[in-house]
Amino acid sequence: MRDVGNQKRPKIVLIIMCAGLVSLAMLLCAFALAADPLEGSFPLVEEEFDVAEEHLRLGVDFFLTDELDVAIDEFREAAQQQPDYSDAYHNLGVALAKTGNLTGALKAWTEAERLDPEGMSLGYSLSAVVAYNYGVSLVRAGKIVEAMKEWQKALRIQSHFPEAHYGLGLGFLAKQNPAVATAHLLSALSLAPDWAQAHMALGQAYYESHEYALARQAWVKVLALLPGDARTYANLGHLAIQEGNYQEAIDFVHQAIAVQPDFVHAHFHLGVALLAKGEVQASVDAFEQVLALDARFIPARLLLGEAWSRTGNWAQAAQSWRKGIQQDPFDPNVFWLHANLGMALTAVGHFQDARKEFEWVVEERPEWAEGWSRLGVSLMSERRWDEAVLALKTAAHLRPHLANQHFTLGKAYAGQGELALALEAFREAVRIAPNFVAAQFHLGIVLRAQNQVDEAIEPLGLAAEGGSREAQGLLASMYVNGHGIDRNVPLAMLWWSRSGRGAISDTITRTAQNQLSQLRRRLHQQQFTPTEQQDVVTGFEMIRQDLANHAPVQLRGKTGSKNPSVVNRELPQKTRLRWMVERALAMDTLAQEKLREWFVQGMDGPMSPHQDFLQHYWVQVAKEGDRQGCELIHNLTPQENFSVVRQACQSLSQ
Repeated sequence: MRDVGNQKRPKIVLIIMCAGLVSLAMLLCAFALAADPLEGSFPLVEEEFDVAEEHLRLGVDFFLTDELDVAIDEFREAAQQQPDYSDAYHNLGVALAKTGNLTGALKAWTEAERLDPEGMSLGYSLSAVVAYNYGVSLVRAGKIVEAMKEWQKALRIQSHFPEAHYGLGLGFLAKQNPAVATAHLLSALSLAPDWAQAHMALGQAYYESHEYALARQAWVKVLALLPGDARTYANLGHLAIQEGNYQEAIDFVHQAIAVQPDFVHAHFHLGVALLAKGEVQASVDAFEQVLALDARFIPARLLLGEAWSRTGNWAQAAQSWRKGIQQDPFDPNVFWLHANLGMALTAVGHFQDARKEFEWVVEERPEWAEGWSRLGVSLMSERRWDEAVLALKTAAHLRPHLANQHFTLGKAYAGQGELALALEAFREAVRIAPNFVAAQFHLGIVLRAQNQVDEAIEPLGLAAEGGSREAQGLLASMYVNGHGIDRNVPLAMLWWSRSGRGAISDTITRTAQNQLSQLRRRLHQQQFTPTEQQDVVTGFEMIRQDLANHAPVQLRGKTGSKNPSVVNRELPQKTRLRWMVERALAMDTLAQEKLREWFVQGMDGPMSPHQDFLQHYWVQVAKEGDRQGCELIHNLTPQENFSVVRQACQSLSQ
């Protein structure tokens, strides 16, 4: 228990541990968890003196269990057995100081100094030592504030007291005042520059002040003094995570694990870095290793669930979060476990169970708008519209500046049948975020439902321009049928073209493609009146211009040439092929010539002649009555659907 007067510096156990607080829209948020920086910082020291040593050891044990009277008796017995045993008197002084007997403590320390004058190697003032050691005893009693007062007293008596500066540095770290902690730790290091534990604590203070470069410098110094220190490697790994240097973080924590394979926090940091880097399966393995070493490590359960959710395995994610709640319902992370579990249950369709999780969340933190929003969405899934509206109104009240809160509230009002209130909410959403495509679309839908079609066109158009395929399909239908607006076939065709592009195959895509296919068929078979034909020709011209403005593939052909060249050859073959088909379907003769060339001769690269994708295109246009399609398909091996093709081609020839 001898704290001052020996050559050993106090040890510090300081581990930085990152634990992200996660949600599904998201971004990973991390924070530092440290062991109490005062815990274990002032070790009891025992030396070898046979019987006297045995009494000293017993005294230490009783001191650590707070049985001070017995500890004092043991220290006195050790001094009686070995009258020149200076450590017995040092420890007796600490124990007496902790009981408040400062007179007895001073007497014991005076005797220790007489027996071992060299023990006070830095020439400490005895009064400063009394104050310092009394502070140490107060720390062990959990009285950090009182201990810090004693250390400040020691420094008033003797300013060049590195242990007192160090103790105050740790104390201010515990009180979350890293700036003052830094000043004291720098003072300690100015007196004892090679004190590794003080450099470790200084790195923590810099880290908590967000001075990451200085934190790194301090911890690199620790490695110079304590080569291969696993905790320092782990701290540097965590720091690299905070700076976004994920590969560097992985390298550091691998070094920590190499030194100490069962270092739980190092495996945890490894998982965090891998998850942040996007190596999700590897992060799952790292978090599972953490839990194999410590099954109750709740932050690992939290992020393991996050990793599973990123793979789309919501059932596994839910299992991880639920198990974390069951293991420790009072863990600081339990709030996020409940919030994320609710999201996972929503994703797998367990809406009632999800609602219960969100109800717990908003009861625990009624000021968290996102919790009310998630509860509202869950209630909407159960079609409990009145309750959903109340929850979402609360969310919008807490975060009125967020457009999405008003948008979701509008959807709840619409489900409730309150279209006027829904309209008001959607208007507020687009006022806050004019480029909010979904809100513009729903605003247009509600206006149209209230027979305000003229006013609905603008938000529907903005939504369609923003990429809403639903808005594009709806506008096409409205323009082709003249529902509430002037009939405009070319505009309808343009919106069908946009909504039918891409790889998604759903009702919107199929409707758009079928409508344009019918127009091409009737155009080939001359089934339009002159006015109708002009509208359709104009529509295809608009589509070609739209593709020229937006498509990645461009064509260039000389006047009179039937062999157009393709610009942007550096694009992938599939991209060029897909967009060339789009252009050809828009009645682009240059594009169709290029497709014919590729079909007959093969495309530059690995595509051979008569490739299936192109064959499908030529079969399709042949069915529509396209002459080139009919010519090419005529020589192919008959297949089941070719009878339809031949029938279309025969009607064309007639």
